[in-house]
Amino acid sequence: MIGEKYQISYGLQCGPWEMKLRLPDWEEYGTEEEAGKINENRTVSAMLTADAVFLSLDGMELEIRPEQRELYGFSFLKEETYGRLGPPLSPEDLDRLIGKDMLEEILFSSRYMVTENDYTEFTGNLAEAFTELEKSEVPTRCKMSGGREIYGYLFESVWYQAERVR
Repeated sequence: MIGEKYQISYGLQCGPWEMKLRLPDWEEYGTEEEAGKINENRTVSAMLTADAVFLSLDGMELEIRPEQRELYGFSFLKEETYGRLGPPLSPEDLDRLIGKDMLEEILFSSRYMVTENDYTEFTGNLAEAFTELEKSEVPTRCKMSGGREIYGYLFESVWYQAERVR
């Protein structure tokens, strides 16, 4: 059976920042359901450094350079979104909501649902995004395969998209 070709993208989050990464090569799956099942179960994260993005995908590492603009994009939460979301919930708030069996009801309410309309596109490249993050966040240290240590910002996966290539 000949498989269908899919272009895979991931949305990753670091605080108020979102990074969209597209894998450089298409992947082949037998069906759309198979593409969805495999990608929703992948372990995906990315480390943004001043020089590159290091994508970790099920133990494999992929380096994305600043000039590969077609593979990445950044956005960040709008100020008015913070007003709607309010202050972060404390551990005591969470305990109280769990005790009242209301945690899911609150977290999945429209007040806390964030959509693409809640973000502003950042037009700079990855080095410029790193510089912007440095203004408000402290970079973390990460050990790469091969033992090399890098400093940057860890983005964790929040969504994926499998788009069939025509």
